[in-house]
Amino acid sequence: MSNDPLLQPYQLKHLTLKNRIMMTSHEPAYPEDGMPKDRYRKYHEVRAKSGVALTMTAGSAAVSKDSPPVFNNILAYKDEVVPWLKNVADACHEHDCAVMIQLTHLGRRTGWNKGDWLPVVSPSHRREASHRAFPKQLETWDIDRIVKDYADAAERMQAAGLDGIELQAYGHLMDQFWSP
Repeated sequence: MSNDPLLQPYQLKHLTLKNRIMMTSHEPAYPEDGMPKDRYRKYHEVRAKSGVALTMTAGSAAVSKDSPPVFNNILAYKDEVVPWLKNVADACHEHDCAVMIQLTHLGRRTGWNKGDWLPVVSPSHRREASHRAFPKQLETWDIDRIVKDYADAAERMQAAGLDGIELQAYGHLMDQFWSP
């Protein structure tokens, strides 16, 4: 065995990674109708076969219907995502590769005319520069619903056999609470 620290196992709370090589979250835009089907599975499985210890999927999976993806992202708010992600996890686990997913609510960083054409929400009415959305200001019931959406999405990821989740904040809904 090599003495190179990069190739040594790494303990991450309950999870032992076989080395310190990982793929960070990104979206190759391979989902079909919001589901990580065969092409998506193969994309991550190839990395697992190559010796990566952790592959992060979905740069970033949507937790709510009112957070429509702009880059063909995974729809983590749908129950039917579970068996598809289980296929990804099982394929990677066969090569001793852990699988995690990045979850998010885009807030105003999306467009109302995507997905189900629901209003974009954010802590303020401030317009988002890139996607040009004029958001509806969040109400208490919106926040309660979105918190539940995160919890439900996390439970789906656990049911799919994923090894963990990452919550994306930068530029998305969480970040919009503390940054204009």
